[in-house]
Amino acid sequence: MPIRKLRIVDFSTHMSGPLASQLLIQLGAEVVKVENPRVGDGNRGMLPMIHGVGMFHHALSSGVRSVIVDRRSSDWPRIVVAAAKWADVVIVGSRPSDAVRRGLDFASLTKVNPELVYCAISGYGEAGPWQNIPAHGLNADAFAGLVPVHKVDGRIATIPSYQSIGPPLAGVFAALGILAAVRERDQGAGARYVHSSLWEAAMWFSWRNLATQANLGEPWPAYRDLGSRSATYCTADDRVLLICPIEKHFWDRFCDLAGLPREWKTVGDWSISGMYLGAGPEEAEERRVIQMRIKERPLAAWIAALTAAEIPFAPVLTIAEALASEHAAANGVMRTGRYKGHDVSIPSAPVRVVDAPGLGVVREELPPPPGLGEHTAEVLAEWGVADPPDRAGLDHRAGSGAGC
Repeated sequence: MPIRKLRIVDFSTHMSGPLASQLLIQLGAEVVKVENPRVGDGNRGMLPMIHGVGMFHHALSSGVRSVIVDRRSSDWPRIVVAAAKWADVVIVGSRPSDAVRRGLDFASLTKVNPELVYCAISGYGEAGPWQNIPAHGLNADAFAGLVPVHKVDGRIATIPSYQSIGPPLAGVFAALGILAAVRERDQGAGARYVHSSLWEAAMWFSWRNLATQANLGEPWPAYRDLGSRSATYCTADDRVLLICPIEKHFWDRFCDLAGLPREWKTVGDWSISGMYLGAGPEEAEERRVIQMRIKERPLAAWIAALTAAEIPFAPVLTIAEALASEHAAANGVMRTGRYKGHDVSIPSAPVRVVDAPGLGVVREELPPPPGLGEHTAEVLAEWGVADPPDRAGLDHRAGSGAGC
């Protein structure tokens, strides 16, 4: 029996809300994005550009339909009402006071549609002294104690490899909350309110540190300090290899493979958790000898040997190497679409819902990201707003008033 797609209207901008929408599109939802008539959701011009359009727009808006309407237009209230009636879910990224002013608050929209799932995404949550501070980029991560900095040419800067955690993770949690809320609604619960914030998501990312700090007054141990058997070593071709033979049977195999002293097989206590990381008095000597052995072979040889021996390990790859791997292609990590005659690849959602194992590994092509307002007439007709009198309020070339 055909399954009706989940209908989502996304009023949000930038990363978190659009990322939630994109995840749900890839799980079968239908998304209409209501955008500012001049700059859209802010992602079209966000660097870097791919074939003249921002990477964020390709990655987060492929498969959506775009409607433009100025929030100062006389048509804004009735279009918002029509959107709420059509939707199963609305996503709003405004501060609560702004949402009320724009008629996008929970009370207003659920009055129109008592079965609506309403998802609000905020910067810092709905309580506390930080709740009304605007949030962009790394702001929420910095408030969550995540942003690593160092000195460069006399100035303080974030380390080059750091990318924001709270904004994308808030989108993931928003999508998760939406799906839970839809199930509750479908079981008769009525309208549901879902909230996710950038800061709370950034805090949750550190769940190991939070639990350890709150209970023991110290952070979770650093990976580099776990022990000799969960550690990185340098290979003959100066690549980095991470080994993890921490269960007894893995450690026995690794001792044989690396030519370690036979008596080392009995060193350790596996009775508590079934794992031993090599953090006892033997650690320094084990690290020294293991490094000597690892240095005897290049990375490719270790990959082959450890794979054959079924010992947990990983080469420390760059993102480019991981993306170019046969494994990434086999698992459909990227999905390809067309944009103005060009192939464009965007990341696939790392979850599949299919009829049986092995299906859907190669993802279907998504429609390209839309032009600004490309689907306005089509969508408004679906919503019963076929002939809005204030067309200037819908035209991205019109006026200079603030958009939604």
